[in-house]
Amino acid sequence: MTQSLFSQIQNSIPRTPGVYFFRDKKHTILYVGKAANLRSRLSSYFLKSALLEAAKRRMLHEAEHITWQETETEIEALLLEASLIKKHIPPYNIVMRDDKQYLFVGFTKEQFPRVFFTHQPVKGEFIGPFTESGAVKKLLRSLRKTFPYCTCKINHNRVCQRGELGLCMNMCCKKDSNATQEERIVYAKNIRFLKNVLQGKQKHLLRQFRVQMNRVSKQQEFETAARLRDYIYAIERIFEHHSPLKKEYIVENQKGLHELRLLLKLPTYPKRIEGYDISNIQGTHAVGSMVVFTDGIADKNMYRKFRIRTVKGANDTAMLREVLTRRLAHAEWPLPDVMLIDGGRGQLNAARMVIPSDLTIISIAKREEELYTPERKTPFKLKEMPTSLLYLLQQVRNESHRFAISYYRKQHRKDMGYS
Repeated sequence: MTQSLFSQIQNSIPRTPGVYFFRDKKHTILYVGKAANLRSRLSSYFLKSALLEAAKRRMLHEAEHITWQETETEIEALLLEASLIKKHIPPYNIVMRDDKQYLFVGFTKEQFPRVFFTHQPVKGEFIGPFTESGAVKKLLRSLRKTFPYCTCKINHNRVCQRGELGLCMNMCCKKDSNATQEERIVYAKNIRFLKNVLQGKQKHLLRQFRVQMNRVSKQQEFETAARLRDYIYAIERIFEHHSPLKKEYIVENQKGLHELRLLLKLPTYPKRIEGYDISNIQGTHAVGSMVVFTDGIADKNMYRKFRIRTVKGANDTAMLREVLTRRLAHAEWPLPDVMLIDGGRGQLNAARMVIPSDLTIISIAKREEELYTPERKTPFKLKEMPTSLLYLLQQVRNESHRFAISYYRKQHRKDMGYS
């Protein structure tokens, strides 16, 4: 494919994460790659200054078509790339393959399967290949906090150090383990969850968890519901537009603040943004959170938490009104330039009932990442906005959610009489 042919499609390529395909004249896939920004990555192949290795130059010479598939995050692109390489075995992925860079995640075949990394899969069950080994290892470290698994190469007489840290289930690598049937079932589920995520099936997993959480909540099994909610949050936290690569978040957030000022037509730079969220299970142990971002950076000294006092039962909008009313009663706290709440039009309208008209308040609906403002009937589609703005608002929303959940857990344990 020549530069002139590529220029004809360049502007139609989205600036989003995803995977891309170089195809020959019969549309056979020659190469699969991933990108944080599809347009930037594909454009880099056709820069005059690009120093391409010989295999890539041959691939470009053979390619006559380029297609792509968007993903919501870079991690999803990484996982999708691995599954597509395994499925299609594109010739130039094989030619360019460097065994020191391609990573596989292996699972041993035993009662409590151990997880390990390898560049040379021989026997056993493996998922891969992954082109970003650091990102995959970071993903598994994050998952391990919620879904403990074993990585020990040998069994021990005592609980291993990882077990003491809650990163494995203690009995999985102990000699003469007397694991109960329930412990075996839980460990098997953890391994199954890991495999599903590594194979890019996290959305299906989230749907299952939500259905189960709603069912046990109705049955008033609040401990189980809380655990499932934690599972959901852990997976969402990992996959919600978090780059597996190191980013200059301060610079990106400064750009996001500029975009937010333009979007909301603010008279001044939004120096202080406050984010709010409510956490409870069917109205029990209800709490609220307020997080503060100053100049686009989390200002944890300014965080505040609220235990809901006046609302009984499951009524998140009433709880939000209580939190906002109590927050505004503190004249000693600086007023925000923007207040961000989690939810859609209904939550925004409820909040406006207690917010003075001279304060700017907006809400962000999670499912479609839509931004609601009081002055506009239809929401802004954040996915169509600059990514710096999307990242900034998601960070505020996610941090308020995290802070609310951590306080909920603390209060729940306290109310249940746990230390």
